[in-house]
Amino acid sequence: MYVDDTLLICDNQEMIGSSTTDYSLYAVNLGTTRDVGKGEPAFLVINVTTAFASGTSTGTVCFALVDEEDETIDSGSVVIVQTAPIIVTRLTAGKIIVIPIPAGLITQQYLGVKATYATEEVTAGKIDAHIAVDVQTN
Repeated sequence: MYVDDTLLICDNQEMIGSSTTDYSLYAVNLGTTRDVGKGEPAFLVINVTTAFASGTSTGTVCFALVDEEDETIDSGSVVIVQTAPIIVTRLTAGKIIVIPIPAGLITQQYLGVKATYATEEVTAGKIDAHIAVDVQTN
């Protein structure tokens, strides 16, 4: 799959730690505040590059697309759309998660990714993430 580097949010980014959340190191700059969901459908595509693990098999991760007024993706970022909790044992290397971006919800210039952990500390896991209009899941 071709990935435009201006739409890349995470590049083999480690998403682990004892905190309850991690944020992408990069942000997609839309140039101006605009809704990427208008016209052709857009997606947040997350590819697990290193399998996730936690202290037990009950650990979960929720991935979210967030927007922000500046390029610092952090606790002040607004969640646009997110997955349900995913058990870490299902986040194996090569797993692709596709999240449709609803039209009309993006109100800020920068887009990023937020990972929220529950139940157990996540001890391993890396992802690539980008915005796409065409989705390849194999």
